[in-house]
Amino acid sequence: MFPLLLPSRLLLLAAIVFGLATSRSAAQTQFASQVATKAGIVSDDTRAADSNIATYAIIKPSLLLGYTSLRVHFAAPAAANKPAGLYIKPNVLIGLALLSGATINTYDKDGTRPLEIYALSDNLVNLSLLPSGATQVAFAPTKPFADIELVFASTLALGQDIAFYEAYSTVAPLPVVLTAFQGQATPAGVALSWQTASELNSDYFVVERAANPAQSFEALRRVAGMGTSSQPQRYQFVDANPLSLGYYRLRQVDRDGTTSYGPVVVVAARVPAAGLAAYPIPAAATLTITGAGAGAPLDILDQTGRMVQRMAAPGVQASLDVRHLPVGNYFVRDATTGQRVRFVKTADF
Repeated sequence: MFPLLLPSRLLLLAAIVFGLATSRSAAQTQFASQVATKAGIVSDDTRAADSNIATYAIIKPSLLLGYTSLRVHFAAPAAANKPAGLYIKPNVLIGLALLSGATINTYDKDGTRPLEIYALSDNLVNLSLLPSGATQVAFAPTKPFADIELVFASTLALGQDIAFYEAYSTVAPLPVVLTAFQGQATPAGVALSWQTASELNSDYFVVERAANPAQSFEALRRVAGMGTSSQPQRYQFVDANPLSLGYYRLRQVDRDGTTSYGPVVVVAARVPAAGLAAYPIPAAATLTITGAGAGAPLDILDQTGRMVQRMAAPGVQASLDVRHLPVGNYFVRDATTGQRVRFVKTADF
């Protein structure tokens, strides 16, 4: 028979009271992503890993098996020596004493043998009674892990339903991990996009371009990084004045000045047909467009590729009033063929 919790520990339970939502304040906190295994009678088991701390699974300790367990899995490895734990709730307050007959086991990604075993009566485990009546079970694992398992193996717990809300852990910050860098020719220019799996002290990215990879790369645009993040991040930039064949790469700079380079991608720009033309350049009031198909829609794009106006060309030549456009660089695009031509809007004096 497992020993009961000491009276002083029960008093500590009642003394520590705080809101359930406080666990979300840590920027690196992750909740269990799926149920790994279960044994004995466990109902609504997926609710123990649905990232919703208002729902729960029910664990019914089993006399037949001698134990009942529920194990949940994290999408990312949990860090060592960082907060981890779970939320549970016995069906009566006196049931807290029965938690001395329970253990928390951690597992690596193979999930064969426990890495560490913590008894809920252990001083290394902190129990906190929440206003909702639930109990936060918190500990600091000494080894990174992938799964948390809650095990009841006490006959004292028979007939006591235990609500298992959610398990949580702390994600270990990783260096900047670039998972994708792509370029695609579009009517508005070369669209570049990239994604990171995680970032640690990332300051900014610089999009660089060269006409030949053996030559020097020039900086096109500086894009701010996310600092430190354990979540995937996506970035994009449009080179509105591409080369006919351009070599692109990313330069990533940390806050301490450390610099690293990503892979090089090659993109052949979509060159507009010689028949599409616009004049005068620059244009202050009226822009004349030639070479468009009769009745073909014409799109006006800003330098980021965003469409700001659409009109139907009355024939092979069209006049466009551009006085309402802010000063800057624009493109005219034949929406039917994708052909485009660049023009500059200046102030109307």
